Amino acid sequence: MHRDNMEINDIGSVIRYFREIYRISQSKLCKGLCSITTLSRIEAGERDVDSLLLEALLERLGKTTNQFELILSDSDYILYQTREEINEQIRAGNFEKAEDLLNAYMKETRIKGNIHKQFTAAAFARLNQLRGGDDELTMDMLTKAIEYTVPDFKTNRIKDQYLSHTELIIIMEIVRHMLDADMYSGAAEIILQVMDYLDKRDLGEKSSNMYTEVAVTACKLFIKENNPEKALEICKKALSKVSGYLKLDNLGELSLIKAMMTEKIQKKEDKWESGKKECLKLYLQAYHIFAFCGDTNEADRIRKHLMEEYEWEDTGWEI
Repeated sequence: MHRDNMEINDIGSVIRYFREIYRISQSKLCKGLCSITTLSRIEAGERDVDSLLLEALLERLGKTTNQFELILSDSDYILYQTREEINEQIRAGNFEKAEDLLNAYMKETRIKGNIHKQFTAAAFARLNQLRGGDDELTMDMLTKAIEYTVPDFKTNRIKDQYLSHTELIIIMEIVRHMLDADMYSGAAEIILQVMDYLDKRDLGEKSSNMYTEVAVTACKLFIKENNPEKALEICKKALSKVSGYLKLDNLGELSLIKAMMTEKIQKKEDKWESGKKECLKLYLQAYHIFAFCGDTNEADRIRKHLMEEYEWEDTGWEI
């Protein structure tokens, strides 16, 4: 499974090619990950590529890392397997085994740079959360993890950087913990930056799928802050952004939020009676998406609301 015939320069050429296509400077691409000198040597084929560094660079370029293990050296492939095993043990609830593997991984990668420190910090944060540990400690660990590769995280300059999918996931985990701690103002600042970033760095379907996840969280935040207008604005933008993609990820939730916020605003402005038909159509769209995806609980909740508020009868075909 590891690299045998691929030349080092081939990997560097791939990174340089996409970096130049997207007009990304070396300093922006590698910020927080490695030095410009290291990236230059990688692109020139003068040094091997650490597996986790390769993954982060490719993700920042918006490229998929599926099967990237095919081009790893023997030693890096072992580390790759270890990371996969750590994640699997965490998913399986074998926390002691995962912790043992993490401690061994830390020793093995202690001189390999920030990207490996980020992996271990984020993994320990997940362990702490799943073990029922202190939420504040989990958030501190996640913040430490992101700051390894995004040193400007606390300076509200996310949109000025290039972020990997992994980095975005860590940032959104921090946001969710902030929401759980009722830190709405701080969470709103970060999440709007992330949405601005995804707008600016749109690199295809993966970016759009992440956008819908972020949009759902942002909508829920503004609903909690009793700002239905902002929630509806974000919802409409997200639905428009992903209209060309076939995946239903988060589409049901966004459709339901659009229906709920439209209804709430119309009632607030005494326009509900005249706008009932529009609201009914929006709710039905959400209802059929949840029903199609097999989410019977959410579909039943919408059906109940439609029967009580709109005197709707389920004929099995109405849309």
